Amino acid sequence: MSTVFTRYKNKKFVKERIELDGQAFENCTFVECLIVLEKGETEIKNCVFERSRLMLRGQALQIAKILQNFIGPKPLKVLDFAEPGIFREKFSTAENAESVKKE
Repeated sequence: MSTVFTRYKNKKFVKERIELDGQAFENCTFVECLIVLEKGETEIKNCVFERSRLMLRGQALQIAKILQNFIGPKPLKVLDFAEPGIFREKFSTAENAESVKKE
């Protein structure tokens, strides 16, 4: 796993697009967010996800497909899509969010 560059602690994200790779989250809340994971290079501790969606891409999507072969279609449902605008354009990026600590 590579180095985590940005750490967020006790932060609330609302209606944002959050790229997990390269970031760490502790005691954070995500409300109606689009959570994107591609490589799995992230740390998540004691976080709450409310009405948020998870989009897996790249390596993360491939791992989810492999897992689905072992556990069947439920509770994991893997969708393979790369269609722009699938989640509407209301999600902003987390790039403008304050970081608690830079490493």
